[in-house]
Amino acid sequence: MSRSVLRVAGGPGAGQNTWERFNKLPFPEDEAFLYSTFPEGFMWSVGSAAYQSEGAFEKDGKGLSVWDTFTRGGNRIATGDVGSDSYHNIHGDIRALQKLGVSHYRFSFSWPRIFPNGTRSSFNEAGVSYYRNLIQRLKEIGVQPIVTLYHWDLPESLQRTYQGWINPVVVDFFKDFADFCFREFGDDVKYWITIDNPFVVAWHGYGTGLVAPGMKGDPGLPFRVGHNLLKAHAAVWHLYDEQYRPKQGGQISIALASHWIRPIKTRRESIQACQCSLNFVLGWFAKPIFTDGDYPLCMKSNLSSRLPSFTEEEKRAINGTADFFALSFGPVLSFHLINESLKFGQTEDLDLRRLLYWIKAEYDNPRIFIVENGWFVNGNTKTEDPKHMYYLKRFIMETLKSITYDNVRVMGYTAWSLVDGFEWSREYGIRRGLFYVDFDSPNLKREPKTSALFYQKLIEKNGFPLLPENMPATGVFPCNFAWGVAANSIQVEVTPSQFIDPNVYIWNVSGNGELKKLSEARVSSRRKTHCSDYAAIRYQVSQIRRMHVSHFHFFLNWSSILPTGKVSEANTTLLGYYKCFAAELLQGNVTPVVTLWHRTAKHSGLPASMDAKKGWQSMETVLAFVKYARLCFKHLGDHVKMWITLNEPNMGNPEYMVGHHLLKAHALAWHVYDKEFREAQKGQVSLTLHMDWVEPAYSFSRDDVEPAIRVLDFRIGWFAEPIFGDGDYPEGMRKWLQQRNTLDLFGYHLPVFSEKDKKLVRGTYDFFALSHFTTTLVFERVEEKLHYDDKLEVHYLLDNTWVRSRGRVPVVPWGLRKVLNWVKTKYKNVPIYIMANGVDEDQARLQDNLRIYYIYNYINEALKAHLLDGVNLQGYFAYAFNDQSDPGFGLYGVVHDELVVKSSLMH
Repeated sequence: MSRSVLRVAGGPGAGQNTWERFNKLPFPEDEAFLYSTFPEGFMWSVGSAAYQSEGAFEKDGKGLSVWDTFTRGGNRIATGDVGSDSYHNIHGDIRALQKLGVSHYRFSFSWPRIFPNGTRSSFNEAGVSYYRNLIQRLKEIGVQPIVTLYHWDLPESLQRTYQGWINPVVVDFFKDFADFCFREFGDDVKYWITIDNPFVVAWHGYGTGLVAPGMKGDPGLPFRVGHNLLKAHAAVWHLYDEQYRPKQGGQISIALASHWIRPIKTRRESIQACQCSLNFVLGWFAKPIFTDGDYPLCMKSNLSSRLPSFTEEEKRAINGTADFFALSFGPVLSFHLINESLKFGQTEDLDLRRLLYWIKAEYDNPRIFIVENGWFVNGNTKTEDPKHMYYLKRFIMETLKSITYDNVRVMGYTAWSLVDGFEWSREYGIRRGLFYVDFDSPNLKREPKTSALFYQKLIEKNGFPLLPENMPATGVFPCNFAWGVAANSIQVEVTPSQFIDPNVYIWNVSGNGELKKLSEARVSSRRKTHCSDYAAIRYQVSQIRRMHVSHFHFFLNWSSILPTGKVSEANTTLLGYYKCFAAELLQGNVTPVVTLWHRTAKHSGLPASMDAKKGWQSMETVLAFVKYARLCFKHLGDHVKMWITLNEPNMGNPEYMVGHHLLKAHALAWHVYDKEFREAQKGQVSLTLHMDWVEPAYSFSRDDVEPAIRVLDFRIGWFAEPIFGDGDYPEGMRKWLQQRNTLDLFGYHLPVFSEKDKKLVRGTYDFFALSHFTTTLVFERVEEKLHYDDKLEVHYLLDNTWVRSRGRVPVVPWGLRKVLNWVKTKYKNVPIYIMANGVDEDQARLQDNLRIYYIYNYINEALKAHLLDGVNLQGYFAYAFNDQSDPGFGLYGVVHDELVVKSSLMH
């Protein structure tokens, strides 16, 4: 490849448009999951580094490296003396590579294993044989090697004698080492990396002292080291280009690492600060190589004399010395080794796609090979590493979007790393391998982790092909399908706004046409109040009718209807208002659906007197609820044919005795309606259960099915099974709590239903009502205590590729279909109503695109459940009516107390 091809026009500063570009992309469509595959011939790779994995630090003539010395100094605890012992375990690594099905394997040569003192005079045949054997084994399984010449393990002899990369003479030693490697291995190696992550070597090896050789104190030292690293890379590139490329036909680059940064404000100064942050880390080495042979202006202006200068000849020698852009992105820098000073007051973010686009813009669209990417898990994690798996999924998805949407020329992807090993400054406190290594076992056996199985499947499919279940359905719901909207509360103004003035007026027809009040003329008001007299009712009903729904779901306020808790002291005026509201809905061809009790985050929903007497912990509240329900049935039942006794009693993890009483309250109220009102009013009664879905974290494994079932038992089955099942709590729930009580003395006592109670509760439904908003993943290992449920011994997790709402709630449409099928399977095709389904969004956004996306996709999953799965779905209620009663969820916004139509309402 001639150098003229590599010279680029360059575009320093062009990357600054990245932030503005991505802010303008359509949300959430641009963030939605992309079902597609990678280009044919895409390079799937996995990587490792010699010091992290090889071990055998003094075996077969190997010399010491700066890391061998560094890990024995200061307050260091662990070393890479053994690592994952790849030196003695080539066969284990080869088996792991075969299992993954990668096309390429990136690994590094240990300079002191080949040249123990760093120079050719100390040539070590045993070290050469090791790498020759490894490359031969790779050829046998059809995996191409990608070799890194220098991955941080400088021979200790060069550090001790010449102060390492501070001294320009090391450039010549490195060039000689590279010359030997090209000559010895170049016929079999077509991809070379000269130096891995020169930023970490310079900044932290010779600046902060966090990594080997651990030097610090001189603020100008990192920049002098970086200067020499650039010269070393360029010298080796020219060596290969001039002496080896014509025969060997390979390609060579340098692995540059970066973080990503986002502005804390959208103003120009913040974006310029972000640009400077990237230039200080990535641009430090990328601009000289990919643009003009010189450092970024931001560095030059900030560092002044601390930054060395290149001569014009050196600039020409450095510029263009890369056949592709080798990019490293992950925890080696992000959130770990980026100093606050390098963020320039902005916020670090994990966004590979934006970084790829920035590189495209800033360096004139180079071919990019992602040569290191992934995340990490805690050091005590074994083979289940869903956190790592979902980060891989996210990064690979961002890579796919970068290729598909942004036309970035990404040629390959390298997951990091092949096996667990020594993690530099983090030692063994974290793990990054796709294969688990038991460091305490004698043979350090490799076991595939969940992330390995995921990566294997991904490579097999070459991405994320569109599956039939992911395709939208076309069809219609039945003609009598209930289309509704729900509201936590309605506007209540119990004073009629018409016909309450007792004065007599005459109309001055011949004059100015105004009404004139007759003095001292009054009539006695014997006219009864009409429902149409309430302006608040007329206004709300008119807005509901504008939505073209067939049903409207609203909640009564128990504490307002019975302020003292006593039926004998009911607020009949308010009851009359609710009655009028229901009547006016019917008049407008909208069926009212009424909930008797619901709690909010701030209020129990109970009259104050009951709150003061232990609330639902007391049977008195249960009996009071039955009386309240009877009152509502009596006063409103002629207009209301669909009742919900309790809304989401399973929310908020109530105490088990509270749950027991709630179930009894529902059952008793249902029986009251069934015996006293059903024949005359011909309505239906049930309760609404909150039913967010729980999915096993590993879709390709059965390991977490049992924990998911356990969570569903406790979240949903707790209330569903007694009513819709056999009249008792789920067997799994009771067994789990019994086991916990025995082992841990937690005192989790689940009440017992008597046979009489079972009979009372069982079958107290006319339909299955549920509310559903999102989905959570679950697995059975502790990763982060914050997301671990001690009682159920499960860990909750979110897929990093899911779209999130303003409140960070994941949008996962397929979860609704799973919920509906779960109900159908468990409860014999019971009629189902989705009583609430919606998403929060910024109240100021009347163009609420996320809600449009959400409603469309969730309804489509409901349609699939109906058409394809035979679910007996009877209705769907969007949540919510307006922002006034349900802030952030409304299909109507509120501006100056007036309802304003949002885009989602029209859709």
